[in-house]
Amino acid sequence: MDVLMIAQFADVVGNSNNRFNTLASVLGRLGADVELVTSSFSHTVKRQRPAPTARNPLYRTTCVREPGYPTNVSIRRILSHLSLGRNLTDYLHRRRRPDVIYCAVPSLDVADAARTYAKRHGVKFIIDVQDLWPEAFEMVLRPKRAAHYALAPLRSRAQRIYRAADAAVTVSETYSRRVAEARDDDASVSTVYLGTDLERFDGFTPKRPPEAGYRELVYIGTLGHSYDLPAVFDALRILRSRGQRMRLHLMGTGPFEDQWRRDTADLRDEVIFHGALDYPEMVSRLRGCDIAVNPIVAGAAQSITNKVGDYAAAGLPVVNSQECEEYRTLLDSYGAGLSCDAGAPFIASAVEELASDDRLPERAKGSRLMAEEHFDRGLTYRRLGELILDVG
Repeated sequence: MDVLMIAQFADVVGNSNNRFNTLASVLGRLGADVELVTSSFSHTVKRQRPAPTARNPLYRTTCVREPGYPTNVSIRRILSHLSLGRNLTDYLHRRRRPDVIYCAVPSLDVADAARTYAKRHGVKFIIDVQDLWPEAFEMVLRPKRAAHYALAPLRSRAQRIYRAADAAVTVSETYSRRVAEARDDDASVSTVYLGTDLERFDGFTPKRPPEAGYRELVYIGTLGHSYDLPAVFDALRILRSRGQRMRLHLMGTGPFEDQWRRDTADLRDEVIFHGALDYPEMVSRLRGCDIAVNPIVAGAAQSITNKVGDYAAAGLPVVNSQECEEYRTLLDSYGAGLSCDAGAPFIASAVEELASDDRLPERAKGSRLMAEEHFDRGLTYRRLGELILDVG
């Protein structure tokens, strides 16, 4: 079976933990002929990708030209996505007709180009919803009411994409309910968490920071709009004033990195910026920490993100300010952390409570059990690959 995977934010490197690179490998092992089409532009580092240095024997990768953009919320990003959608259309018409298209959403321009091609040529079309657009934009645009009305065309476009798919997959039950509502059908909508490959994850040796005497906190992911790290910085100041020795490791990069480095000049001993790390190095450092933080701003559209699967795989209890009830329920049911309101005083109290909890080792075991039952790609992605082949 010829499976064409389209994912604008996939990777071209061999050691990636990206959902679509992993799934492409799974499909290749199941006997499919797989091509992964992605953008020439790296959203993470905001520059054109270098040519892949090694070919994956299980699938081939094609980069379609995208001009790129300097910031996530900008007119240039809109224009860049439009250009990628047009270039993808041109590529699809040059390529032989696949049996099935498996397409990430967002971006809407890319997904709409795939939808139009699939409808015109009678190709099975499956979507994988990673984020809800335009809901995610409404969180950062002001005034909110005006943004809601201005984004109505994008909302209609998303609805068309959701309805056109022969089947839909999302990364959380929260997103699945949204997509099922648009389709008036929940039978063809599946939830597969982003997760991680536990067998591979466990192969990376924990790396404990050499300086002793601290509780090691960790955050992995984007340093940007949705993540309330300034509240965590203020929480560290509160904890320091109480004589608590807490140190936060930030692994990732983003538009606010330079600003947050300046803002934490008084926390040089308490905040360590590691930048963007290769996956093996990130996992090793993550496994050497004690407590993870998931500080998402109030009202954010995020649901079950990549980082929470890695936190669980590492067996880390989590201090969580994300409002998503789905994730809060998971943490509570496994005893895997504490959820609190957004804001420095609440985060400080939750960190202090968790750090002094006699049951912290039990919470760590609960976190790991959550990973084994919900986030192990070795199980969930094989089932997803079989679903794709069944639809195709």
